[in-house]
Amino acid sequence: MRSKRIKPIAKHADQLQQQAVQVYVAAQQTVVDAQLQLEQLIEYRGEYSSGRVSGGLNATQLRDYQLFLNKLNQSIEQARLNIQQKKLQCEQQKINWLKTRSRSKALDAVVEKYRLQEAQIEARIEQKEQDEFASRISTYRRKTIF
Repeated sequence: MRSKRIKPIAKHADQLQQQAVQVYVAAQQTVVDAQLQLEQLIEYRGEYSSGRVSGGLNATQLRDYQLFLNKLNQSIEQARLNIQQKKLQCEQQKINWLKTRSRSKALDAVVEKYRLQEAQIEARIEQKEQDEFASRISTYRRKTIF
């Protein structure tokens, strides 16, 4: 029975596909988390810059304020780059998942094809046995009648 021999392979492919989808979902979540972090940084920069400018600052405070804003802007830019990297990784995981899903579906189709072939063969054998049995009964009846 070919379907029984290939079924463990199909089951393994299905497990790989399930693992790939979990990795893909986790990658999607890291993108969402990175985007939230970027939004928080941008919001913080807005709050910080609007709150500090209103008060009078001496030269040292103004320099520290500008340095901090520069660092905050660098962090925002780094967060944007991080999002791009995470999106690329997410896309790679999606491609991997689609490949494993395709393989799993193909193996499932092969198992089903083999199962149907085996069922047809079994049905033919059963029909042949019934025909032979009917033939024997018919022959037996003819012999007993004469």
